[in-house]
Amino acid sequence: MAASQTLIDLAQTQRALVAQYLTSLAPNADNDSTSQLPPNPPNPLHVLRDSATLLKAHTTKLALLLINKPFTPTAVTTVLRDATQTCLPAMMSAVELCRPDIWGVFLHHQVVAKVRTVMREMVSFLEEVLDVARQVDTANHSKDTLASTGVLWEACDALVQLDSTGIAGLAVLKAQELRDTINDAIEELKEWEEGDGDDDDEDDDDEDDDDADSTTSDDKEERDDQDEFDDMFSAANRLPKDRTDLKERLQTAADKLKKIQFLYAAITKRRLKTFTPDIAARKVNILTLDKLMHLLKELPESVDDLANAFYELDADQVDTILASCVANACSAADLLKTDWNGKDDEFTAWVTKWTSIVK
Repeated sequence: MAASQTLIDLAQTQRALVAQYLTSLAPNADNDSTSQLPPNPPNPLHVLRDSATLLKAHTTKLALLLINKPFTPTAVTTVLRDATQTCLPAMMSAVELCRPDIWGVFLHHQVVAKVRTVMREMVSFLEEVLDVARQVDTANHSKDTLASTGVLWEACDALVQLDSTGIAGLAVLKAQELRDTINDAIEELKEWEEGDGDDDDEDDDDEDDDDADSTTSDDKEERDDQDEFDDMFSAANRLPKDRTDLKERLQTAADKLKKIQFLYAAITKRRLKTFTPDIAARKVNILTLDKLMHLLKELPESVDDLANAFYELDADQVDTILASCVANACSAADLLKTDWNGKDDEFTAWVTKWTSIVK
């Protein structure tokens, strides 16, 4: 009984500590990026790789100890202490090492997000340890333990992949994800232009007219109100046929958005995939990459606003937002007009031509 209580106390203490870690990793947390680094600091991605690999090994042992009979709280306590008092602090140290002023805001945010996921799943795992130690729901704890362990393993694998993928690989994946988001918006606007087939109901209009004489005034007034209500919200489902101005704008917007998609693909191939560790070692290139990823992230958000402007049938707002999308895309293109060493290349000429066409 004393051994179980020792395990419970440890799990509760570590759960409280992980909760503090999560607070410091929150998106709006005020993280100090000017703290003094140790001399010759290790690569934070290597630290995350090693600590995540070790944590996965420890949780594998813990899962087996938790589900096998007889339950040995002393053994669980030993492994849990090793896992929580070595791996987790190492991950938090890696976050501090991955300072945005050195490694870039883009990579820092990636690291924080993935470490936060590990910590969040660690809380769930610790809850499972507590339930087993307290002998709560012993009939189902094996399945729950394995499920909790599996999710934690996935979070650890994501940290390991950070090191193997590298900042260039992460940027490529993010750019592709953002490009797909723009493509989704284009497809949704096409569907909105084509409508959802409600016009088929017009075939029933003649039949309704035949019954008009037998319709009471109250029924007719109720139907008119319903028609007016439907008209108010039809824009959410289709482009009104009488808005030829919006139809023309929609064609223009789709054309420009496709060109912006081409830019994402070209940037990915010619710049992001060539962002080698040697290039990343120069701070000016890290700053450029941060600016680029910020612009690439803003564009899909602006495209969402553009779609909403179409749905609201606001032509002026459509013009304003589309102009902003094009301007941001041109800024992204201009940012990478020369290669990472500041020299003109094949992509330089392509950007010049692309800019003149998209404008």
